Amino acid sequence: MLSEAVDHEGRQGEFPALVTLRGVDDRAAGELGDRLGDGHPPIAHVDVAAAQAQRFPDAQPAVGEDQDQIEEWLTQPEGLADRLRALRTQAGLSGKQLADANGWAPSKVSRLENGRQMPAPADLYAWARACGADDTAAQDLLRILGEVQAAHRSFRRRMRQGQAAVQDSYNQLVAESRLIRHFETAYVPGLLQTPDYARRVLTEMVELHNLDIVDVDAAVATRMQRQHLLYDTSKRFEFLLAEPVLRWLLCSPEVMRGQLDRLQTVVGVPNIRFGILPLGVQLATTPQNSFQMYDDVAIVETFVGETTHRDDEAAAYARAIDRLWNEAVTGEDARRLIVRAAQGLRNQGRSEASTE
Repeated sequence: MLSEAVDHEGRQGEFPALVTLRGVDDRAAGELGDRLGDGHPPIAHVDVAAAQAQRFPDAQPAVGEDQDQIEEWLTQPEGLADRLRALRTQAGLSGKQLADANGWAPSKVSRLENGRQMPAPADLYAWARACGADDTAAQDLLRILGEVQAAHRSFRRRMRQGQAAVQDSYNQLVAESRLIRHFETAYVPGLLQTPDYARRVLTEMVELHNLDIVDVDAAVATRMQRQHLLYDTSKRFEFLLAEPVLRWLLCSPEVMRGQLDRLQTVVGVPNIRFGILPLGVQLATTPQNSFQMYDDVAIVETFVGETTHRDDEAAAYARAIDRLWNEAVTGEDARRLIVRAAQGLRNQGRSEASTE
């Protein structure tokens, strides 16, 4: 049954008074009411654009890098764009005929089929209806839309309630996972950060993402809570750091020395695999970007967003980190690189002092 829609408060689900969805005309509303049957209340005609924007904030045209990423997800094989095009061709409709049936400009059909516009739920209902698709097909389109929307969440949206809430979600993710793997090219992993290093990282996020809520201290405290899970021997952790992570001076030299000391404490811990991808070594696999894995889910963070990968894409990340480990140093060899980086900081401090 097409019993999911948007109510007056923007929620999704079964509810007492159905409303028409944006883009569905009076005739379509009547057809939907007939299909729902006498057991459902009549469909009320109201403007729910604001409600849709609240419940489905991603169902809007995107720009810039976000648009490029969204287009990639929408147009992947068997993705939403493919499904929409298949429904239309199976129904024997041209793009113009489909557009006319829904009162759209023909260009909208082209944008949706080519992944250049994120569809709203109303668009999917209208598309399925015009193609004569059954309820199962419409629900399948909505399911895929939900996956696309969940795949990309901007840091700005994620942090709307503050960074502490985001950190708490990662705490839960680690708690629920058995195998936690990190490959890092820029930051020390959060699970291994000192409070001062974490404060520097989280403070940057406030300015970088123009956050309204400044809760750095609470976010640091929440991130530190996650570290007790390192001592849960039912879990396995893998931390692979590119050597520049030891050298990037993202904080004061004093804070960085403390952070390097902290890294040494995890070398040799039985349930922790710690390694460094050294400079000056020929690599078979290019360390293209940082990523994290929680069991069979991969997460990639960038300046603008956070992308979750599952299934084949997550498996590709798992293969990549396995290949990168082949060139890594571990144990005392890794410790020596940490010590060398710390010595470099001390030498730098003495050099600066001598020039004053």
